This record gives sequence, C-alpha cells and structure tokens, in this order.
Amino acid sequence: MRLDFQKSIANSQATLPIMGGVTFVLWFFLPPLRSSVSFSSPDYGLWSHVPSFLQEGYWTLTISAVLAAWAVYLMAELNNANVLLRVNSRMLSSMLALLLCLTVLCHGFQPGVVVMLLSLMSFFPLFSSYQSPMPMPPFTACLLVSVASLVFPKWLWMVPVYWLILGIFRALSLRCFISTLLAVMLPYWLYGGIAFLTSTFSEFMVHWQMVVDFQGFDYGKLELCEVITLLFLILLFVIGTIDFALHQFMDKTRTRIIYNVLIIYGVFIIIWIGVQPQYLRMLLPQLILITSIVFGHFFTLTHTRFSHICCIVLIVMAVAVLTVQYLPDVDAPLLHILTFNP
Repeated sequence: MRLDFQKSIANSQATLPIMGGVTFVLWFFLPPLRSSVSFSSPDYGLWSHVPSFLQEGYWTLTISAVLAAWAVYLMAELNNANVLLRVNSRMLSSMLALLLCLTVLCHGFQPGVVVMLLSLMSFFPLFSSYQSPMPMPPFTACLLVSVASLVFPKWLWMVPVYWLILGIFRALSLRCFISTLLAVMLPYWLYGGIAFLTSTFSEFMVHWQMVVDFQGFDYGKLELCEVITLLFLILLFVIGTIDFALHQFMDKTRTRIIYNVLIIYGVFIIIWIGVQPQYLRMLLPQLILITSIVFGHFFTLTHTRFSHICCIVLIVMAVAVLTVQYLPDVDAPLLHILTFNP
C-alpha cells in the first residue's frame, strides 16, 4: 500500500504553523544543556562587547527565538522570490524550524545564529544577480558577509566562495568584483575609525589577525552531542544532494544552478568544520540553513516507496538526536567516552 503522509505534510498549509508551535514549545521548555561554549575569545571579534545578561537565561532564549523566527520567515520569502520548489509548499521554512528546534546547541543567542541570519539575507541579492552583472547585488551580498565577519572574523573567507558563486551565475564582471571589495572594506573603515577615536586600535588589529590565525585542534575534545548532531545534518545534506543530482533535470535551469551553488556552499562549510572543528558550534547554524533547503527539496518533491521509508527512519533518528543531547556524560569529550577513562 502506498503511503502518502510525506506528500500530505509537504503540501499542507498547516505544516508551518504546526511546526512553529512545536518549535516554540521545545525552544522554551526543553531544559538547557549542561554543555556550553564561551564566545568571548578574539576569534569572535566584537561579540565580546555583547552584554553577558543577554547570553543567559530567558534573555538568550527569547532573542535567539526571535532571530530564528525571522530566519524562518526569510526562508519563505526566499522560496517565493526564487521558486526553489516546483509546488506550493512551505516545507523549506518548516524544515529550517525543525532542524533549529532539534539542535539544542543552537538554542541561545550566539554569533552563529546571527551569522546564519545575515547569510540568509545575503542570498536575496546574490540569487538576484543571476546572469545580471550589475554591481549593486554583489555589493549588498558581500556587505552582509563583511558585517557578519565583525562577530566572526574568519567569515571573511566566505568572500571567495561568493566570487565563485557569482562566476557560476555569470555575474562576475570587473565592476562587480570591485564593488565586492568596497563592500568588504566598508564596515572595517567604520570600525577602524571608531577604534582610532576610542583608542582601541590594537583591538582592531587583533581582529584582523584572527582572520588568518588558524590553529590546530584535538578532535578528541569534541563532545558526543556535537558529533552526533553534525553527522545527522551531514546525512540529511548528502541524501538531499544525491536526490537532487538524480532529479535535477525536472527543475528549471536557474533553479538547478541555485541548488548547485548551495551544495557547493554546504560542502565548503563541512570541509571548514572538518579542518577547524573548534568552530563547530559557530558553523552548525550555517549547515542547518543549507541542509534545510537541500533536504527540504527532497522531502517535498520525492514521493517513492524508498523516500517514505527513508523519511520514517530519519524521523526516528531526529528524535534520537534530540534525546541523545540530554544523555549523561554527553557533554564529555569524545576521547574520554571512547577510551572509557574514569
């Protein structure tokens, strides 16, 4: 017997409101994780100036919930503006809400959530530049990247990725390239001027140093909850990528190119996490953003017996991922767990 629950969920107008309600309940009523990460190091730029009370208690939950809700809304608008799905569905927004809800590590006001929101906003001008080599859309997209780098200096390394995307879109002319350079420098002209006037120019120089300061990391220090969450997101991303590669001929050319550049974006994030896992919690929201689009495409448009079985298994795995984040010793370093050291 053919099951149609997947198609019903994807096409229902009630999916997003229901998912929003579930996300709200879990966001505010799940107990906080014992595991926490400090974002006060120079690696996170101006984030150290964010008042500490905004990163604690219900303040951090409320602010992060507002940012998450804004991101879910922008995802719906991104879908409308670029016709990312061939059917009338809010599945991409629902998938983003679901993945943010399941990843308890992101239930807080942290730089990763801010960068995710700015990245999503940058997709609007970036995608509008398709086969249109006008300087304003690339300027706006790279300006948002530069603003995001104020709270995570190494995010400036995404600018070459944006150049690659503009090249794939056939929108990278000399004027566009110069406009992106001006966009990257503009926030730092303002930041440098303020730093000079307030006698904090040394902090400004440290900020630039952090852009190229890459250090080694002991993979054994990763926590079990981080590893399991990451592997689950990568699994969803791979499933969505493979399915899109097999069925992309059904989409229009512009949609195919947009999904291909999103997959490149996601692969870059995964490689970054693999090379510099100390920024895993910073980069998880970015991976969630891309995965929600790529896997949401699979969930919405693929209705086979295999996809139904796959989705049932993934729903069970999603509940397991949420549960495992609260298991005893889940915040212990992975090396400690694997070696069973007391």
